[in-house]
Amino acid sequence: MKEGLATDGAEPLLVANSISRRFISGGRRVTALDDVSITLSAGETLGLLGPSGSGKSTLARVITRLIEPDAGEVSFAGQDWLGLKGSALRRQRRLMQMVFQDPLGAFNPRASVLSAITDPLRIHRLAPRGQWRMRANALLDRVQLPASLLDRGIGEISGGQRQRVALARALACEPRLIVLDEAVSALDVSIRGQILDLLVELQRQDGLAYLFVSHDLAVVKAVAHRVAIMDAGRIVETGPTGRVIAQPSSPMARALIAAVPRLHQERPR
Repeated sequence: MKEGLATDGAEPLLVANSISRRFISGGRRVTALDDVSITLSAGETLGLLGPSGSGKSTLARVITRLIEPDAGEVSFAGQDWLGLKGSALRRQRRLMQMVFQDPLGAFNPRASVLSAITDPLRIHRLAPRGQWRMRANALLDRVQLPASLLDRGIGEISGGQRQRVALARALACEPRLIVLDEAVSALDVSIRGQILDLLVELQRQDGLAYLFVSHDLAVVKAVAHRVAIMDAGRIVETGPTGRVIAQPSSPMARALIAAVPRLHQERPR
């Protein structure tokens, strides 16, 4: 499904270096991230894989500035991402978007599809008001949804359609990186495959980078150029997806592979 990636020695789009984050839970100090480092190039998909509680979603939220790390550095598009504040951060935020596992929870449930998609155009002043509906139509077309959905409520459309609307809203911001946190795990198998194909096509068209967070190795195998395996707040293995699957070196990678029956047999498409 995925296509090959040539970075031609370019500087990485995203560099997270020595990220640590701890929480207090039940009176105990819990380490969610322990000295985690990753890089991601323009046009590349990095699969962030691990079991529940391994720290992958916490890392995604640190990278998107939804939570702050206790230590570490993040560079995005050549800037000190963690150092940005106020209006400077707001200006740059549109370049890094996030799509969540629960598309309904990510929207105002009373919003229309039109308002959900055009909010970024309004907030970031990316188009005059008179062009909003036209732009929303074009964005729905890009995610393979009919324009007739524009005036429907978010709660009136299916889960697969909502996830496509979430992608359309992210694309409205003209991002360079989209972080997908278990973005297809709640969808049935047939819809999941369609969304994965769509992500690959959008990446081909726009040169998008994806940080693809998942517990499902079969899904990551379909879209990721590289994979980073997490366990107990640390990255325990990283490398090209095919190599990690064929020759895993960490116990966690071997356990994830063993949990997927017939992983090496391609699903008929």
